[in-house]
Amino acid sequence: MVQDYRQNQVELTTADTAASEAVRLLQVLNGRAQDVHVATVEMSDRAMLIGFSDYADAFRRVQEFLSFCDVIESKLENMPPVTREPILHEVTAVKVRAFHALLRGIGAYLTVLERRGMINFFAQAVFLMQQDVLADFRRDILPNVPPQLIPENMGLLYDEVEQRMKQMLERCIDVPDFRFET
Repeated sequence: MVQDYRQNQVELTTADTAASEAVRLLQVLNGRAQDVHVATVEMSDRAMLIGFSDYADAFRRVQEFLSFCDVIESKLENMPPVTREPILHEVTAVKVRAFHALLRGIGAYLTVLERRGMINFFAQAVFLMQQDVLADFRRDILPNVPPQLIPENMGLLYDEVEQRMKQMLERCIDVPDFRFET
């Protein structure tokens, strides 16, 4: 998912500490990107076989990965553009690819879940949280991504997933909030 940063355009021997730290974070990102790839492939390819908890866990792992990308981006803010731009480009690209893979996985899983007829009792809370994450990404991240980094079918896939998510939420049992009962 991420290019190997041993061949990065940033020369670590002359780079400042922030650049060196960012490149080290990218090396960690390489490993995490592979984990995310496995999780999203399992979510989409094995959608019929995985349980709801596995689906929710895969979503959580991708969400953590996207947050890690945000951490790397924040480390880049004070770097000179010549150092920051190639790293930022790669982080943005991998973040968008991970999100696209997540959308494919969600779409596949929700399609299977739709056919099952039964929905996990606590699915509503999970779907509501996921709906917020998806909306935030579309509203806050995608408008700032260079168009060449966004997969061609991402908008249509997002619309489809959003619609399926709404349908699933309509089928969920409304779970009462007992926290404030006296």
